[in-house]
Amino acid sequence: MSIQMSGHTGDSELSPVTVPVLELATTLGHLIRRAQQVHTALWSAELKGDLTGPQYALLSALSNATGLDQRSAGQLASLDKSTTADVVARLERNGWIRRDRDPLDGRRYTLTLTRVANAALREITPRVRRVQARLIEPLDSADQGALVDLLGRVAYKGPPPIEEAPDAPVSVLLLSTTPGHLLRRAEQVHGVLWATHVGATVTPSQYALLCVLAQRPGTDQTAAGDLVSLDKSSAADIVARLVRRGLIVLTPDHSDRRRKRLSLSPDAVRIMPEVTPAVQTVQQDLASPLSNDEQERLIALLHQIAYHSPSL
Repeated sequence: MSIQMSGHTGDSELSPVTVPVLELATTLGHLIRRAQQVHTALWSAELKGDLTGPQYALLSALSNATGLDQRSAGQLASLDKSTTADVVARLERNGWIRRDRDPLDGRRYTLTLTRVANAALREITPRVRRVQARLIEPLDSADQGALVDLLGRVAYKGPPPIEEAPDAPVSVLLLSTTPGHLLRRAEQVHGVLWATHVGATVTPSQYALLCVLAQRPGTDQTAAGDLVSLDKSSAADIVARLVRRGLIVLTPDHSDRRRKRLSLSPDAVRIMPEVTPAVQTVQQDLASPLSNDEQERLIALLHQIAYHSPSL
């Protein structure tokens, strides 16, 4: 995760400038985001809208513990307050969750899975298990175990909590050893660190796009989006925002006037020496629960998943 100096030379219309960037293919936060995108695609293909990842996480938390209120259940599921409220409301409307007044505290309500939820989980959990298996299928069994161990320590900023399968009506996946959940939680940790060290200067996706343009000036929007794993809509939105902020310059392609080529503006070249060290600090803090050798291994394992294109 060392800083590289990228020669911003491109074609003759672009001034030669040396810009410090991180190599995205070995940047932990970027790999976590890409791997999470793979997980999301697999989840959508398997679950087909029947249940979202956050909804399953909350159901898993409630299945593995009794007497939880909304706040505690959300914390176990790694959901923020707003998301927890939305997930609980949806599951309650669907008849999957019941609220009961705590007999020891009249102001507190506990959440309980209904029979409908338990019946549904018997059918859904094997499908969620298939998603996890497909996510890590590029790895052999030893590497799969290593991924869960290393990613778990990053996601929980230390050893994950020890969960034991409870004597529950239905077996659910334990969140602390579920790769997709660990990716989502690790991405949340990355987001907090980014806000602390980088702030609102650029988002992770914006920084990734700037890195690509520093290395490949003159790339068009579609190609740049593909290189940083952005769908067409997201790439268009990010490019538009960066253009409005004066960080990207658009120039027509001489061979196709409808095609726009992207390059860094002088303002972007100016801020990259400030932003890149801050982004590197984010990556170092994110990986801090691991030794140097463990960090390298996790990056190698995540790279195999993040750049794998499973059939859907």
